[in-house]
Parts: sequence; structure tokens; C-alpha cells
Amino acid sequence: MLKISMVLCKFPTKSLCDVSKTITRYQSTTAKSIKPPISIFGIEGRYVSALYSAASQMEQLDSVEEHFRSLQKELTKPKVIDFIDTSMISSAAKAKIIQEVGTDAGMPTAAINFLTVVAENGRLKLLRRMINMFIAVMVAHRNESLCEVITAKPLDDSARTALMESLKTFVKEGKKIQLTEKVDPSIIGGMIVGVEDKHIDLSIARKMQIYTDILQQSV
Repeated sequence: MLKISMVLCKFPTKSLCDVSKTITRYQSTTAKSIKPPISIFGIEGRYVSALYSAASQMEQLDSVEEHFRSLQKELTKPKVIDFIDTSMISSAAKAKIIQEVGTDAGMPTAAINFLTVVAENGRLKLLRRMINMFIAVMVAHRNESLCEVITAKPLDDSARTALMESLKTFVKEGKKIQLTEKVDPSIIGGMIVGVEDKHIDLSIARKMQIYTDILQQSV
């Protein structure tokens, strides 16, 4: 994906302040509203609901998600954060830049329309939360359950298979498990497992901390 921080270098702040352009309203890309598979609320929820509806009808859901996962990484970079936070660039100018970045990056139309309207309405500071919410909606759309496991060293095939079997007891029947594996040597051994809203710490580091606390309390 095209780096936003690189594209921003092409636009001097002074020249952007006078940029104005009529932005086609995002909602106009949808003829009939399609509700997300889970309930989402707040300002972010309204935007994401509109995005899900438009992308569904345009058959661009998977493409939007793919580009947004890449975009999420870009949004943590200092130059991009400064661009979002600055009041020296008008909302219309930001929308124009976002539209050009999206087009150059080959984003689907639903994503470009969404981002330009978010920028035009001065909601870019909420964009990271919106993207996280959209990804959560897509997980539900695919009837998946997000699971994360942290181990001191990479899992081998037999350990991964055993873990997947155990995880099935924590999710609803019929749901597909989307497992993310992370390695953190500091936990020493064992594992830390996150299953939807459940958190299970079976690490050796955690057990050592418990024993240490007990010994300190007994002194």
C-alpha cells in the first residue's frame, strides 16, 4: 500500500488551506441499508454501519478490510498523526489528500468514499477506532472467533493442533477460530490465551509472580 506519510510530503501546508471540493456523500453510494452482523454504537458505529452497507452492496468488503489493515499501521506514524491533528489544514483539504492517497493506493471505491467523508466531517481522530470496529464487524461477518496465544517460543504443529481443539470448547459451535500467534520470551514458558472476551494466563512468569506475592505476604 502507498505510504501516506510519503504522499503528505507532496502537499505544502500553505497551499492546502484554500483547497475546496464537493465531496459526494458516502451514504449516496448505497441504495438500501444492510445492517452489520453485530450491534455497533456511537459516532464510530454510524460511520462503520454505512461503510459495511456500501461495501456489501459493492462486493468490496474483503478488499476494504485488507486495505484498512494496512492503513491502520500507517495511522501510527508521527507525520500522519500530525496531519490528522493539525487545524492548519481544512477538513476539505484533508479530504482531498485522503482521496488522492486512496486512489493511488488502489483502494476500493467504498473505502475511498468512506475516508473522504470521515475527513470532510472532521472525524479523522476517530479513524483508528472506526477501523478496529470495522475489522470486528468483518470477524462476525465471517462467523469467526478471534483467539490469540502468546508463548515463549513458537508452537510446533502438535501443540497448535492440541490448542485449537481446546479453544473449540470456549467458542460457540459452528464458529471458525482465527488464531493469532505471538512469541514473548519474557513469559518463560506456558502460554497466555485470549479467546474473545476471555483471558487465560498460564505462563510460568505469572505463576512465579503469584508465588513471589505469597512469599512476600508471609514475611
